[in-house]
Amino acid sequence: MNLSFKTGDELILFLILVILVIFAIVILFVVFGIFRTLKQVDAQRSGKVIEAFSFNAWWKGLTGAVPLEKEEVILLNHNYDGIRELDNHLPPWWKYLFYATIVFSVIYMLDYHVWASSPLQEEEYTQEVAVAQKQIEEFQAKNANSIDEKTVKLLASDAKVVAKGKEIFTGKCVACHGAAGEGGVGPNLTDEYWLHGGTINDIFKTIKNGVPEKGMIAWKATLKPNEIQDVANYIVSIKGTNPPNAKAPQGDKVAADSTATK
Repeated sequence: MNLSFKTGDELILFLILVILVIFAIVILFVVFGIFRTLKQVDAQRSGKVIEAFSFNAWWKGLTGAVPLEKEEVILLNHNYDGIRELDNHLPPWWKYLFYATIVFSVIYMLDYHVWASSPLQEEEYTQEVAVAQKQIEEFQAKNANSIDEKTVKLLASDAKVVAKGKEIFTGKCVACHGAAGEGGVGPNLTDEYWLHGGTINDIFKTIKNGVPEKGMIAWKATLKPNEIQDVANYIVSIKGTNPPNAKAPQGDKVAADSTATK
């Protein structure tokens, strides 16, 4: 049983639940005591004697068990090779539990399917996913500035990341590298040749620090680390697209499987 609480609100709700359970138990004992008192008063008026509470008697009443010395009362006239059959009824506790399930099913149907006051499983799942997604976005927002060339992640298969990277690339990089990454003033970004390394780590580092001696500025002052990661992944995603008017290869050839983060 996991009793860890993520927030103070969860702890407060748990304590309230515990208090309500204890309160319900106390009320139950009070009602039972009142019932016993009223029964004794009624018995005194009618001249009957009320026996003291006995757990054994209470248990027998709950289970409906018949003592061995009284089994003749429920003995049926069935005889199978000397084996006699008893007419035992279902225990009262079992019947009460069955009745309780019927009441519960009616309340459940009204709550979930008639009044729709509680979400169904599919709706509850959707709500939980939405909450989890919000938590992920908040976590990513808090940790966006902790990304660097060592911790950058290869997310070129994530359409959302690639779309963000393409948007930034279109706004800031096409002047030198072309609209499709075919190259211009800067090198072609779609072939297998790289001047400063072709892994996701190398691309991130190049965008972050720039190449001042060749006219490429350092984008670390303009773009956030997570934005640089998005652009780097977009560049990885356009590798091998062979756009028209591609610039001739420059630098060293990098193997096709060398884009994974280190």
